[in-house]
Amino acid sequence: MISAVGWISIVATTGAFDGAFSWVALGMFTTQSNILCAVYFTIATGRLLAGKDRTGRPFAPVFKGIATMSVVVTFLVAWLILHMAVSFESAAGASLLGLHILVPLMAVADTVLFDARGQLRWRDAFYGLTAPLLYLAEFVIVTAFGGQLGAGMAGPGASTSSAPYPFLDVATLGVAGVSASVLAIAVGVLLCGIVGVALDRLVGRRRHR
Repeated sequence: MISAVGWISIVATTGAFDGAFSWVALGMFTTQSNILCAVYFTIATGRLLAGKDRTGRPFAPVFKGIATMSVVVTFLVAWLILHMAVSFESAAGASLLGLHILVPLMAVADTVLFDARGQLRWRDAFYGLTAPLLYLAEFVIVTAFGGQLGAGMAGPGASTSSAPYPFLDVATLGVAGVSASVLAIAVGVLLCGIVGVALDRLVGRRRHR
């Protein structure tokens, strides 16, 4: 279910269902995090159906953690920082329901409901930074060579921005401002990871008493 919602939403956000396909949306962290999540759950579902894995012991748990945290970041940034809304005037607009809400919530629900508790280690909290840091590196490299990555796609003043998100807009915030924004988001992601690991370990200990 997660992979199906993810893939449909990914295709929809490109404008393909509206007859106005564009590669630009694929440069957004929102889309890339959902692709990562959809790839994981597609593989995991196939392995589960083939009897190679069993419920509670997920395939490649580190991969799953990175994929899940990537869409959690998408969810939190979309609603707490960008204050995004879902529009049903087009398939691309409606795709944000899947990308920003359904996939993140279903990915978290899958972990909470089906994975064995007490399996996470403290270092797992840092894995949540993997996808955001890779995206930041991608953004820096692309812009350094004069390219644009999802330019003007999200947030206030998006249409005139050369950055995919306002907190990455060096022209507006300056290098110091962007650095501060990135650091704040990184700290927030790490704290979410630490809370998640702490809760997992707490529940795991109680169940083994």
